[in-house]
This record gives sequence, C-alpha cells and structure tokens, in this order.
Amino acid sequence: MKDGLIVYLVNSPEPPEGFDAVQAAENLGEKAEQIEVVSAREGFFTVEDAWHFLLTRGCGRIRLLVAQAEDDLKLRPLGPAVRLCG
Repeated sequence: MKDGLIVYLVNSPEPPEGFDAVQAAENLGEKAEQIEVVSAREGFFTVEDAWHFLLTRGCGRIRLLVAQAEDDLKLRPLGPAVRLCG
C-alpha cells in the first residue's frame, strides 16, 4: 500500500509564481509516495476528487494537510496533517 497526501491550499485562488506544493510539502517533512494539490487554479478543485484519484492509484493511507502558500515559496500548515483513511 502506498501513502498519499492531499495539500489543500486555502489562502488565495492562485499560488505564488513558481510555487511547487509537492516540494514545499516534502520540505515540511511530509512523506508520501504521491502528493496531490487542491486549489482553485492548480491540481484538483475538491478534496473528494483528489481523494478518489489517490485511491484509484493504489494509495491505502491518505492524509490531508490544510496550508497556506507563502510568498517565499513555502507552506505554512494551519494544523497537523489528518488521516482521511488507512
């Protein structure tokens, strides 16, 4: 079983120029085989869509990280990652 992580960006409809949510999540120490982003302009539009996508890709354990994208291309988590399943 693979681990999946959903990064839900809440602060703005568009992340800063050059922002890489996958790299930013890894810089926070969040480890997963597959990381998907939910935002208005990048990745999926809903957590449910990202969750379904990860399930169909073989992820048995999926966590959700709610965060803000900072101007210095980092993530500021608004809380700890929560387990959605697995």
